[in-house]
Amino acid sequence: MITNTIYNGGVTIMVKLLFVTLFLLISACGVGATGAHPYAGELEKAEGYDEDVPYSFKMPTSIPFGLNEIIIREMGEDEIEVVSSDRYMFDVILRGEDPEEEHLTVMIHNHGSIENTQGQNEKRLTLSGGVDAKYFYNGASQILTWDEDDLMYQISVSVGGEERYSVEELVDIAESFETY
Repeated sequence: MITNTIYNGGVTIMVKLLFVTLFLLISACGVGATGAHPYAGELEKAEGYDEDVPYSFKMPTSIPFGLNEIIIREMGEDEIEVVSSDRYMFDVILRGEDPEEEHLTVMIHNHGSIENTQGQNEKRLTLSGGVDAKYFYNGASQILTWDEDDLMYQISVSVGGEERYSVEELVDIAESFETY
């Protein structure tokens, strides 16, 4: 009888552990399956956020520093182009603890295509999924730009005379973009 009680108690504990383990696994899978963006909710807190974005956009899920601040430079109808009111611009700065060293500008436009870099140390490359991109460095900025889903994406870093990130690091950032 004592042996049976110990055995049944052990089974009960093992069943409980199994349920807890399954619950944790299902919970972890659920988070990944929803595609929740790691910065979800952060853009909405920034001054100038426009809730009525007319398209679904992507933002990086991986940056080479800890995100400390988001600054929206422009988000809304393109005021430069008076011919068409369906042109929308979204320019945001992602900053780390040291804004001079840790920053990245993300620009998303629903018009145009990869900008003409006029051969300024330009490198053509292909992102995962076969997306064509251009990288260039002009002494003041490093820029990686590509077209995807009818949007033009550009990530840039202001630098003081030397490249801050390798091309591979910028490509890793670009390939981390997921729907926000």
